[in-house]
Amino acid sequence: MRKSTVFNLFVVAILGLVLPDRAFGQQKPLKDLLVGTWLQVSVDVVSTDGTRRALYGDNPKGIVIYTNDGYFSLMQARADLPKLASGRPATATIDEAKAVVAGSIAYFGKYSLDEGSKVLSADIQASTFANQVGDATEKRTITSLTDSELRFTRPGVVPGTTLDVLFKRAK
Repeated sequence: MRKSTVFNLFVVAILGLVLPDRAFGQQKPLKDLLVGTWLQVSVDVVSTDGTRRALYGDNPKGIVIYTNDGYFSLMQARADLPKLASGRPATATIDEAKAVVAGSIAYFGKYSLDEGSKVLSADIQASTFANQVGDATEKRTITSLTDSELRFTRPGVVPGTTLDVLFKRAK
């Protein structure tokens, strides 16, 4: 073998050891990127004409956690939820209770991820909106997933709308 060929093979071998897999076009599996804790940035209802409405206001508070063993937990709320005058959920006024229900959601369960279609399916086991429990249509399409950002869409509750949800990785 020629010296230049041996040298070139040596350089390629060294680069293969020091450069991350992504330098050679290999990405982490989506599930590996998904696992972790994510903080809410936005959650918008998007109409077919492109109009956007912030579902939980301009500065929503929320978190979603995905575990290695297929569990998840999500909580989202408006930043301006009212404090209850009585200080006890059981004695909230009708208006207070309505504001809390309309301005927040929390649920947990198991998830599965189809790497090819980027569809995240949620098997919701408990929710503050009980209609979600056992609903086989609870699917999200991941539109962006990096080390620092998670964005997905799903059909909105109102026909002709889509929910566009953005999280950043917690640090």
